[in-house]
Amino acid sequence: MSSRKDSIRKRITDDHQSAITILKSFTPEQWAKPAPSEQDAPWTAKDVLAHLADSEGGILGQLNRCLAGEATVPDGFDLARWNRRVVQKRAEASIADLLNTIEATHQQVLQRLETVSDAELDKTGKHARGDVITIEEFFTRITEHRKQHAEELKKVVG
Repeated sequence: MSSRKDSIRKRITDDHQSAITILKSFTPEQWAKPAPSEQDAPWTAKDVLAHLADSEGGILGQLNRCLAGEATVPDGFDLARWNRRVVQKRAEASIADLLNTIEATHQQVLQRLETVSDAELDKTGKHARGDVITIEEFFTRITEHRKQHAEELKKVVG
């Protein structure tokens, strides 16, 4: 295993552990509290968790399409609209199911990292936010994004 992949693995594992510890610490009452969203939508903490459960797989999908030489997101992709719709679709999901989805996707991310060569880590593609990033950055953005939201939630509802 390359030291570069070791470094990526450590970062995403550390970010995962930090975020999941925070997310698993909330009470049912805290999950119902209002939380900020990037779209200024009236989200609760649970809505942010639903957003995270979807985004992890979404970013992994973008990474996989990039590696396959495909378009990572369609032209004109509206991330804010996507995020609002995902939260609506996952409204009935339980906290446990959303956390389990995050845990399962984290394992998929780690498994996918094992299959990527060092050269592929430098391949670039368009992220749903609109910026062009490397495969390495796709990997780290997955858990960095979750950690950022978890820390924000801790300040707001914790």
